[in-house]
Amino acid sequence: MKQSIEKIERRIWQLMLMAIIVILLLTLTLLAIQFVGFIGESKKILSFEGPYKYSIFLFILVLLFCAYMIINQRKFLQISKAFFKEKEAADILSRNVKTLSSLLEVSSSINSKQKLSDILTTISREILTCFDADQSSVMLIDQASGLLKTQAASGKGAEYATDAMVPMGESVAGWVLKNDKALLLNGQVNPSDFPGTPIKGRVINSALCIPLKIGKKGIGVLNVNVVGRDNRFSETDLKLLTIFGNSASVAIHNAMLLGERTRRIQLQSLFEQYHSPQVVQKLIKQTGSLDPRPKIREKMELTVLFADIREFTSLLSTINVEDLVDFLDLFYSAMTKAVFDNDGTLDKFIGDEVMAFFGAPLSLENPADNAFKTAKEMLVLFHELKEKFGKNSSSFEKIGIGIGINTGEVFIGTVGSEKRYEYTVIGDAVNLAHRLCSYAAPDQILTTDKTISKMNGAISSAFLKDISFKGITEAVHVYTVNLS
Repeated sequence: MKQSIEKIERRIWQLMLMAIIVILLLTLTLLAIQFVGFIGESKKILSFEGPYKYSIFLFILVLLFCAYMIINQRKFLQISKAFFKEKEAADILSRNVKTLSSLLEVSSSINSKQKLSDILTTISREILTCFDADQSSVMLIDQASGLLKTQAASGKGAEYATDAMVPMGESVAGWVLKNDKALLLNGQVNPSDFPGTPIKGRVINSALCIPLKIGKKGIGVLNVNVVGRDNRFSETDLKLLTIFGNSASVAIHNAMLLGERTRRIQLQSLFEQYHSPQVVQKLIKQTGSLDPRPKIREKMELTVLFADIREFTSLLSTINVEDLVDFLDLFYSAMTKAVFDNDGTLDKFIGDEVMAFFGAPLSLENPADNAFKTAKEMLVLFHELKEKFGKNSSSFEKIGIGIGINTGEVFIGTVGSEKRYEYTVIGDAVNLAHRLCSYAAPDQILTTDKTISKMNGAISSAFLKDISFKGITEAVHVYTVNLS
């Protein structure tokens, strides 16, 4: 705009100077003619009296013309300045409208997405076009470390910004989030204030940084930079980015909630495989979530139960497959009911064997008591099932279940891959419970002195003998339990 006005101003002065020169030439010509007439004693050329009156008249005329030209030139300059100012304002408005329109399109795009990574990538990529920028990045608070972490970056040097970490309150991003203030920086900015930006060969000429927040809670920041060229952001750019940031924050927060909800559903599905609905609801009520991480991979004392069908192999050779499958379906259902009725955790079914444990993830007053109640219910339900199928085949009369119960320190947690994992217990106490189950006769419950001591005489038990089990270093004092 300034260059255009200066160009017009120079042109006007050039025209005015040419006009003055022409008038002066005419004046000099007339003076010369009058002077020649005066010398030749000719009569007056014009009706003015005196040889110099006409010259004075022309001189005054030139002055008036110059004054007129100067006044009009100033008016024209004012009009030109106003025109260019309005044009510049119109251009800025047009650019801002275009930027806002682009931001609205980006907002619409990210609000239609559900995956957090897709939303963050779209924001960092599209924001470059919206603001004619060279770098952009989205940083979110890392829940594990409490630091700001770059989750998505686009533009020059994006590969350096990936996974950059910033403590709260440090650098531009940390300051913006801590103080909850959007920041506009013009002039050369220290690249070290933007973690992940390579210092050598990169000069940040202008930068925008806004907090991303839900209500008053900050969740991250959005950075936009101009690198190595003379282009500056304005206060309007900062306001537009802040407006967009509000929409982006909602989209990011919704995606995070959806991810958490999906994860919660997956965990609930996992837990409901091993716990009764009542236990699952108690866990939610007590902890506010089903996240097993605070409870996984730790050692604790639990009571472990194994139940196994005796003479199952002989049963396989005497009944058809359809009847066997029907029997196993009902057997699994009955054993699951017994475990769930007593707030136990169903670990797994292994063929005709059932594994369960008591005392985690839901704490119990006396896990051993719950285990013995489960064993009693298992025996009752199994005999009902045996009687039902025994009406059609005498082969079922030979089968029974042996149960082993042991209390001890175990390793408990989720084990497996990201796609498939299970909540289980591992340890010598588990192995001993399994050995007891394998040794038990049909309808017999075997346990250890440690488990008996937990009952404080509340059950009827008798010492069987000391048994040396495979994989167990010392002989075990084994007891039989009568729950009738």
